[in-house]
This record gives sequence, structure tokens and C-alpha cells, in this order.
Amino acid sequence: MLKQTSCKVLMYLLCAVVLAGGVSGCKGKKNQDFPPIEPTNNTGNLNETTTGDGLPNVDLGSLLFDPSSDSGLKPIYFDFDSSSLRPDALATLRDNAAKIKQVPGVIIQVAGHCDERGTQEYNLALGERRALAIREHLIQLGVSGDRMVTISYGEEMPAVSGSNESAWSMNRRAEFLKAQSL
Repeated sequence: MLKQTSCKVLMYLLCAVVLAGGVSGCKGKKNQDFPPIEPTNNTGNLNETTTGDGLPNVDLGSLLFDPSSDSGLKPIYFDFDSSSLRPDALATLRDNAAKIKQVPGVIIQVAGHCDERGTQEYNLALGERRALAIREHLIQLGVSGDRMVTISYGEEMPAVSGSNESAWSMNRRAEFLKAQSL
């Protein structure tokens, strides 16, 4: 019952996001005058596939990997020179675990990242510790270990350019990527 309710909520959120995007339109384009649409007797495609709840089928696996979406997996941030999970990370991981469990056919890649400070070797090892800490916590939250792989990018893929604490804090992270489907 909880799984169905969560899935319905996720679908309603997705529809709200899609509708909001359609209403907002494209910025920078000039308004154009279009001829009025003539009414027809065409009822459209009545054979469209739906979820059974009246909503169109959506690839939930793809939604997992859109961090800007409410249904997407959110990154985890770390303190300097640490692979310990902060209280905000624990809350985010609980939410992420619930989302992952809703899409059982997807294998998740947990990618550890670091800021630019430290040697390349040190940062690769720290990124791996961060990814493994997240994997272990997700296992404790009920996500199967068979569904996760880890990788470390060290300092090689910064999220933000810059050599200051603001940039470094955004680069000390772990992200969730799609590894493959079962």
C-alpha cells in the first residue's frame, strides 16, 4: 500500500513539473500570431498507454537520475578530508533509498568526488571511501548491495570551478548515476 501511494505521489509530482514547464513557455522567443485552431471531431489517440491510474507511463529509472527533479536522486556532500556522513547526508540518503527501492530494475553507480586539494592518489582514495560509505549506508536502509557499484573520480570532475571554499564544498560530493538495467 505504501509503495502504491509513493508511486502515485511521484507520478503526480512528475505531472505537475511537466505542466509547469509547459505553462512557463520558452524565454527569449517573441510572441507569434498563430491562426485559430478549428475544432474537429477527432478524439485523438484513445489507445495511449497509461499506468492504470489515468497517468501516462513514465520511465521512473530515468527520473532517478535527474537531480533537478523532485523524484531524482540528490547528491551527498562531505566535509573537508572526510568520508563521514553528515546529518544532512543521512536525511538525503533516506529519501534516495526510498526512490531507489521504487525502481527495482536499475543498477546505481555511486561516484565519489573530491575538491582539488590533495594529491591525485589521495583524492582517488578519498572519493572511493566516500562512495563506499554511501553504499554501505544504503544497504543498511534496505537497498540491495547487488544494485550498486562504486567509482571514484577524485578531483577530476569538479561540479563547480574555483579555488575557494564555496567551490570546494560543492566538489566534495558523491553522485548517483545509472550503471545499467537488469
